[in-house]
Amino acid sequence: MLTKHHYDDIVKDWDKEGLDCCKTTNPGDSTCVDCCYDNWQDELRIVTQKYNKAAEQAMQYQNKLTFVTARRNTYRKWVDEINNFEELASAICNHLELLAVQSDKIWYNSCKAVDAVETLFCMIRDFFIQLDLISTQYADIQNCITNNTDPSLVKGQGILKALDDYKAKLDIVLKLRDDISKNIVVAVKLVHEIANNISTRNCNEKFDPCAKTPLPCAGDDIYYGFKTVICEWYNSFSCIPCKDTGNGNSTTTTASAAPVNTNTVQSDCGDDDCELLPTIEFPMCSPSSYKDCVQKWLTADETAVTDLTGKLQDANKEKEALTACKNSLVKAIKAVDPKTRCN
Repeated sequence: MLTKHHYDDIVKDWDKEGLDCCKTTNPGDSTCVDCCYDNWQDELRIVTQKYNKAAEQAMQYQNKLTFVTARRNTYRKWVDEINNFEELASAICNHLELLAVQSDKIWYNSCKAVDAVETLFCMIRDFFIQLDLISTQYADIQNCITNNTDPSLVKGQGILKALDDYKAKLDIVLKLRDDISKNIVVAVKLVHEIANNISTRNCNEKFDPCAKTPLPCAGDDIYYGFKTVICEWYNSFSCIPCKDTGNGNSTTTTASAAPVNTNTVQSDCGDDDCELLPTIEFPMCSPSSYKDCVQKWLTADETAVTDLTGKLQDANKEKEALTACKNSLVKAIKAVDPKTRCN
């Protein structure tokens, strides 16, 4: 056997009921009224109505599926762009954190430089004070020699010559006092400006430059300078750690002690407050952010596409089935049409 099903011969009078139905009610009547023809006509009208309804339903599903699919693809592109945007923001945060941490160390070194220059200023000032005292002592010695009539003290000879050479060298050094004093004062001014331009934080405050995990922008005190500018940017980007959102998108935003930006869009992603959307806030991975809204819209549209695809398939199946039924009825009606069959 080619198949596992047993073949039975068709019963000879399998079409008996149809033939009985399709016998003319009045063989002498030229109109040849046929009950099958009338029934099939009624059935064709019903099938045609069902077909039109199914075709319209399938077309509506198709149009809606086309629209939702296009919108879903747009949301996908938005999510990709937001993820790229978030990666760039994360890279900026990494650079800002590095600058903020290093600026603390530069500020600490500049404070040490202030101490060193001020110490040098004090040493130079003390040095010239000592030279002034030496000049006074030299003047006293010269006054004593002038008033001494000892014939052994000959001008330009012996101890007097040594004193004259010493006085000449002393005068040379004293002549440099004005220039050296001016330069050291300028150095003190510049080193203070460097420290203040980095941060106006008091140099006496405690700071550990060897801390393993320094906080880049910690503290509530307000300072000015380069460090403040960096921290303003750092806080504007809300460089806080981002957790996995659960959809496979992990983030690498830098951890910090920066405050969380609370100016976010509505959690329901609506526009009841008449705000213009989108409202981009940092960090992009924060809850109730625009990224979260787009992700919700994308998820909703992906679910809608799946649902509409199933409904469209069912509608097309029903339409195709009704098409086959409709075509069969049309052929059958044409075959039993009294205008052609009874002539």
